[in-house]
Amino acid sequence: MSSLLELDKVDAYYGAAHILHGLSLAVRAGERVALVGRNGVGKTTVVNTLLGLASLRGGTVRVGGKALPRPRTYQAAQQGVVVVPQGRRIVANLTVEENLLLGAAVGRKGPWSVPEVYRLFPILQERAHTPGTALSGGQQQMLAVGRALMANPSLILLDEPTEGLAPVIVDQLADIFSRVADQGTALLLIEQNMSLVVRVAHRYYAMAKGAVVAQGEVQNSRESLHQLEAHVMV
Repeated sequence: MSSLLELDKVDAYYGAAHILHGLSLAVRAGERVALVGRNGVGKTTVVNTLLGLASLRGGTVRVGGKALPRPRTYQAAQQGVVVVPQGRRIVANLTVEENLLLGAAVGRKGPWSVPEVYRLFPILQERAHTPGTALSGGQQQMLAVGRALMANPSLILLDEPTEGLAPVIVDQLADIFSRVADQGTALLLIEQNMSLVVRVAHRYYAMAKGAVVAQGEVQNSRESLHQLEAHVMV
């Protein structure tokens, strides 16, 4: 089966700073994959390389089997790969519903629409005409996920989606991510909350110093949780 997203021996830079060192990973259709590691190892740079915000100077990035020699933000979305960015980036001065409609701008056809997103997130329907930035942190994360779904993606990259959120909200998001994946959307979960990773992901890559240093299956067990936590401490 071909990969929805593949990075093959990628070297990426910010200016003269060499951040990713021969990094390789892949996510296939319907997979739930986690990318774990402590702060500063380059996890977000994986996303930024895909979006063209970090400079690709070696290796290959493929989206939907298509090589992107010079990745740009819009290219991934056109091929069905969308990002829920760290910090959520809800557009100020737009309502909840207007933020959702931004996600549909790529024009991909599929099952997700505003009514379907509201069925997944009833609180967003209740606050449809509220400014998006007036929502709580957890509600803004739901809005960011809903906006991504409006692009009818094959794969969603979730960059630290539970950062700063209360445990009860993290539990809700874990259930939502699993429901989205059960409907056929692949996930790449970039996360340091290992209990969430164990609940959502089936496979993982662990990063250190800009490279993948381990990979394997995620088991829903205490042993797997301790193993993943050990990788984050590297």
